[in-house]
Amino acid sequence: MTISRIFLVTAFITLSLSSTGLFAQQFDGGILAGGLISQVDGDYWAGYNKVGYLAGAFVSLEFSPHSSLQLEMEYIQKGSKMPSYYEEFDYHSYLLRLHYLEIPLMYQFTFLKRFSVEAGPAADILLGYNEERDGQDVDNIYPFRRITLAGIVGASGYITRHLKATFRFNYSLLSLRQPQPPGERGKPWRKILFEVGQFNNVLSLSVSYQFKGRKNW
Repeated sequence: MTISRIFLVTAFITLSLSSTGLFAQQFDGGILAGGLISQVDGDYWAGYNKVGYLAGAFVSLEFSPHSSLQLEMEYIQKGSKMPSYYEEFDYHSYLLRLHYLEIPLMYQFTFLKRFSVEAGPAADILLGYNEERDGQDVDNIYPFRRITLAGIVGASGYITRHLKATFRFNYSLLSLRQPQPPGERGKPWRKILFEVGQFNNVLSLSVSYQFKGRKNW
């Protein structure tokens, strides 16, 4: 599916829900922003060393005081980093920046009025990337996928009626690169589900502002 088709489908769902009188009272929207740390499982470097940020907007549909769906569209940075350690005479470094348009669809369950847990899939559309080793650009032997898929779980707490803080774990369900051809599956690539490759591993903390605000505050 092309980027333009994803935008059209997302816009159609949003407009359809917002224009339906049945959902008028339950429908809401807002904006969000936050920071994250990330790594890539399946490369040579471990550790959440890559710092990034995310920002976007969302629409939500409340089915009951406890259950809701939230559709988001946001810019998010992912990647991997291995800094140099000059004091240990280690001058090697690595940096991978991945810029995505991420479209999560989250089911959220609210309890005790102010807390919620959530889970759902997300489509990741690659907007651009930069890969460096020892300060030099790396030849892209294994191309990055233009569109891939992630899974998200998280927990939230309302600070005020309109303001909410959210912690999330975001992990690739498909390899961020094209899968390796048979016979070329070398270390350190990992096998997750049905693919051998590299997978984004992200921890994020964000704050969102809900326009109408939490009803049962």
